[in-house]
Amino acid sequence: MRRIFNKAIAGFTSVALTATLLLGVGTASTVKGDDTAVDLNYWTFTRGGVDYNNEYANGNEGRIGSVVMNGTNEVLDGWRTLSPAEESKTATQLSTGFDINITNTGWDVDWTTGTFNPWQIQAQMNDVAIEAGHIYTVSFTAYATKTKYAYVGFSCEVNGVSMTPYDVDAPTGSNLTIAITTTPNTYTYTFTNWVSAEAFSTAIMLGNVSSQLDYAGNDVSDIVTDTSGENGWNGHVYVSDFSITDGGLNPAFEPTEPAPDRPNTGTNTGTNTGTNTGTNTNTNVSGGSSTTTPVVTTPTVSKLAQVKKVKAKNNKKRTLKITWKKVANAKKYKVKVGNKTYTTKKVKLTVKKLKVGKRYTIRVRAMKTTGYAAGAWSKKVKVKVKK
Repeated sequence: MRRIFNKAIAGFTSVALTATLLLGVGTASTVKGDDTAVDLNYWTFTRGGVDYNNEYANGNEGRIGSVVMNGTNEVLDGWRTLSPAEESKTATQLSTGFDINITNTGWDVDWTTGTFNPWQIQAQMNDVAIEAGHIYTVSFTAYATKTKYAYVGFSCEVNGVSMTPYDVDAPTGSNLTIAITTTPNTYTYTFTNWVSAEAFSTAIMLGNVSSQLDYAGNDVSDIVTDTSGENGWNGHVYVSDFSITDGGLNPAFEPTEPAPDRPNTGTNTGTNTGTNTGTNTNTNVSGGSSTTTPVVTTPTVSKLAQVKKVKAKNNKKRTLKITWKKVANAKKYKVKVGNKTYTTKKVKLTVKKLKVGKRYTIRVRAMKTTGYAAGAWSKKVKVKVKK
């Protein structure tokens, strides 16, 4: 069993966090109930051409015919067809949706061999400004000319570390893996900005599902019921009523204490004159009155230790048993075995259905709890499946 999120969001993050967008030039938003509408950004669309082994094969690249933006009728066309290079186009006008004409979705799903790319085509809403500890709801309506499986991913960056704004908790509401059908359905995701990110990005990944478990650990087999049409999928996907709302500060959010004020350089010889009316008249002998400048800080993010003593044994047929040393404050662990990524709360993992005769590279990293960034990947361990 494995989770889609890590590989999917890795590709998404590299595009989302490096896109150069015009933030704050205009606004596009809607208000739901008592929540405050968040200003939207410009949509960016990306097509890919290679898999995670950086290999290109004609027919496996994602292809976009055109994109028409809702409300503005702006058209993004002129997309390349046979090309291994990634290609992105960003709308110049704000919009709450789009009609994307997909001529080839890319790789088909394969849960056993590792040859997949779950985000060959993406629709991204990048760098949306948010506040620390606030509750956010992302919502949109979607339908397609025929069933299209997709994955909804979220990303942010704090202190140079890529992560999710909701930390170790998955958003509540709709599943992250969705089946966009011919009937319009509304998808809603609510989460708290636990990591105090200043901005976050959303991606609707219109490639293929590459995992039986999503980020929250839910089995997606009840959603992904028929993948026979995924390879070479073509048609239109329609997204409308995209909105982001701010539900205010989560009462459970606990920011770190403010940093201490900068010390004065001289000796304070002043006294408080008379009745305290709220103004202190102390004078600093180094010159001038002593004033206190408020210091605004964000919660610090401590980094988890690197995982050590990773071992892998091939004791059973087509199976690897992987173990490692526990890391303090780790909530869970991500384990890379070749091209696949697994998640576990234990300090061991058994991976089955591997290829006999193939050498696998294994790495493990500790994942964060609130206030902790993910640890560095462990040193690589290589093992050959001999039986």
